[in-house]
Amino acid sequence: MHKTSLFIAILIAATCVAGSAAYTAGRLSAQPSAVANVDIRRILDKIQQRGEMEIELTQLANRFEQELKVRKEQLEARARESDAITDPAERQTLRDGLALEQLQLKEWAMTKQAEADREQALRWEGLFRSIVSESEKLAQSEGYQYVIVFDGSAEFQRDRRSQMPLAQQVVEQISRRRVLYAAKGDDLTEKLILRMNNARATPTPSAQVMPATTTAP
Repeated sequence: MHKTSLFIAILIAATCVAGSAAYTAGRLSAQPSAVANVDIRRILDKIQQRGEMEIELTQLANRFEQELKVRKEQLEARARESDAITDPAERQTLRDGLALEQLQLKEWAMTKQAEADREQALRWEGLFRSIVSESEKLAQSEGYQYVIVFDGSAEFQRDRRSQMPLAQQVVEQISRRRVLYAAKGDDLTEKLILRMNNARATPTPSAQVMPATTTAP
């Protein structure tokens, strides 16, 4: 009985040693993933696609402002003309019509602003998708499995117009930080900027800025 117990104990110990050795070998054979980092702020500041997007959005906004200005001026001119009408009934009818047109103009302006906001959102989404796509291609060519956004060095924003205390604003921004340190040697920011700007020089369907979707009424 004693010999049997001793044999079982030796067998268990040998199994544990073998399992531990297999686990250690597995750990040693598993290669760590290569991780690169980018500074999203520098990318957005330097890529040509961002500049093109801003120009197009500004042009859309200017066209809206110009059309709104023209329509307002037309209504104001007709309102001044109504002052010269001597027939009270005719003058009131014209002014009622102008009041309705003013309401319609206000509704049109609100609709156009909503369209512009949606267009801006779509452009930013398209820009981010371009960054993700080019990051993937660059990472594969450089041998990285992950590309993370380094946000540890970002400046804190303090809005004195906000009702939130400045200290709370900073604390909340701290709580949103995810990467506190990233090695400079694994920084792909400038390479990604160069890659994306080169892509704009020879645009492809996947790299082009999303066309405007807003239409005149």
